[in-house]
Amino acid sequence: MNVVVKSWKVDLIKPVFIKNNIKVLFLCFFYFNTSGVMAAVSSELLYMKNCMVCHAEDGSGAMPGVSDLTENKAWITVEEEHLLAKLKNGIQKEGATISMPAKGGNPDLTDSDLKGIIRYMRQTF
Repeated sequence: MNVVVKSWKVDLIKPVFIKNNIKVLFLCFFYFNTSGVMAAVSSELLYMKNCMVCHAEDGSGAMPGVSDLTENKAWITVEEEHLLAKLKNGIQKEGATISMPAKGGNPDLTDSDLKGIIRYMRQTF
């Protein structure tokens, strides 16, 4: 896939392979010049690395008890700061047998990383 951004050529390679029944997505840059392109790809990679295991690549929920982000889209309209707080502190839905740990279990995620994941999910699902 080739993308032209402000007259710079960005080549994205997205080979997908399956290892232990899990899709793994790789994105490689050969040329880039804008933080917007990097941020979009970085946010997708962060989602794939930290969220996909439970929520699936398409947001539909990969295991029982995990929210299907594509089914009820009310969360899309929630203010970013409110969603950020939920991601930072973890989520335990009433009656659910499973909870989402703070920062999806990755304490290294920054507020900026989490905001990028929120934007990625809003645009994708």
